[in-house]
Amino acid sequence: MTPQSPTKRSKRRNTISVGEFDSKAQVLIAEWEQVAKELELFESKHKKYLEKLENVENLKITHCQEFKKIQTKINNLKKSIDKNKSLIIIPDSSSSPRTAAEKTDLLRIRRETEVNRETPEQRQERIHIIREHLIKEQSSYLKRIEYTLPQAPERYLRIILGSELPVSILNKADQYKYKESYETFKFRVTLILMIISFLMCLIIPANRALDAIFHFLLVWYYCTLTIRESILVVNGSNINAWWRIHHFISTICTCIILIWPSTASYKIFRQQHYIFSLYISFVQVLQYYYQKGLLYRLRALGYSDAMAVTMEGFHSWMLRGLSFLVPFLFVGYLFQLYNAYVLYQLSFTEPNKDWQVMLKVLALIFLVLFLGNFITMWMVIRRKIREKVRDIQWVKHRYETLRSLLTSVL
Repeated sequence: MTPQSPTKRSKRRNTISVGEFDSKAQVLIAEWEQVAKELELFESKHKKYLEKLENVENLKITHCQEFKKIQTKINNLKKSIDKNKSLIIIPDSSSSPRTAAEKTDLLRIRRETEVNRETPEQRQERIHIIREHLIKEQSSYLKRIEYTLPQAPERYLRIILGSELPVSILNKADQYKYKESYETFKFRVTLILMIISFLMCLIIPANRALDAIFHFLLVWYYCTLTIRESILVVNGSNINAWWRIHHFISTICTCIILIWPSTASYKIFRQQHYIFSLYISFVQVLQYYYQKGLLYRLRALGYSDAMAVTMEGFHSWMLRGLSFLVPFLFVGYLFQLYNAYVLYQLSFTEPNKDWQVMLKVLALIFLVLFLGNFITMWMVIRRKIREKVRDIQWVKHRYETLRSLLTSVL
């Protein structure tokens, strides 16, 4: 068998490679033609999408305007009802004199009452029913649908974002996901802070660089909390105003501690601050676990909104099974008061005059935090005690009424 010459073998290889290239090129061309058809179809769908999106945006604007008009009318009607309700019963001569406008309204109401043959008591009862309907039913309905419409961001968010960028999440599922991500973020960072506080307090020796990293983490955490809570409020979460203010104040406090130089006063307060951070983080983790379960049960029973979040401190709904947390919170608040006292005493031993002032500012911040937390908890407990006393009085009154009825019958 005669061997083939090198020229023939190279020609054969070239012929095979060209054939393979042609087949691959045909496959690529066919794929491109298929993609081009899909792209052309997608382009037409995208145009329809943009048209519908523009229609939806226009519908949002008109719907928001109509909602604001209805809201304004209902608020004005409430004011008118409150004003007219006070004018239905004719006052005694010993009462304070009415103004000319009030006298005119009073005469008008009396004429209308006489024409309709309606007693003042009946008219007052009818207006009371209308007002209750407006407050309890329509106001709650408007409150529910308010968060399904685009909301303007708060001033704080406008400052952070630099514009009135809408932050409303109109989809209920997305709102709940964002709320859950807030809860997860807060729990994870608090857990990390608790572990770091434990290590820095008992294991790792004093190191100013590590302290600065820890305090920078605190600053970042509180700043992020304030932003996320502002977005949650826009989307329907009922977060107590004090706890939002608390996080702003805590941000300022941690910023001051972050830039505190490594002086003798800092070294004295350092250990105490880490013990305080460890205890507060532990209480917050404890609150998260128990509040999470309680909120789930309250939502299932219809006593809580889906956008309710776990928070520091004591809240009215926590009396449904979390009263045991009150002593832990009270100890934490006393710790804040003790921090204020220690910082105030350290301000007199600090040689740097500028930091004498800053330590007094820190002492004032901890004092404000103690007062705000303690007063908020005290108001919640007092309100709940009054509600329980009112319920007991109502039960007692019903019991006495039933007993007198049975006595009269028997």
